[in-house]
Amino acid sequence: MNINIKEFTTEVSGISSLSELTGAELGTPCLLIVMGSNISADTDNADLDGFFRNAPFLTALADDAPSEELSKRFDMVIPTEGTDDWTARLFKDKTKWTADQITACFIKARTGTAEEVLDCESRAFYRLMAVKNGGSSNE
Repeated sequence: MNINIKEFTTEVSGISSLSELTGAELGTPCLLIVMGSNISADTDNADLDGFFRNAPFLTALADDAPSEELSKRFDMVIPTEGTDDWTARLFKDKTKWTADQITACFIKARTGTAEEVLDCESRAFYRLMAVKNGGSSNE
């Protein structure tokens, strides 16, 4: 397994099974990108189910023709070519802290209720505005 930790992303390649992710040191990315095809989705693995459901980051599979079993594990599927350019555009002009605030809202959408998602978005908005305007976040 190859793990490439960057400021906003962690890219993982060279795995044959998604279960290899559960014990890996992945850092604190906003986005985990798993590169490759022909990876086992491990559909009957409860630990892996929990890993993807409770991941503190967004998950992306970089695969041009993924199986349905594999792709449904991830928050999104992206093309294998140009992942660096894609992530550069995604995080352009953002600090790590700003990207973390936005990411938290998407993560909450994975498991939270509509009310919890709206609360997360509202709090993140006020924190972002406080930083931008140099004031307090009202929390």
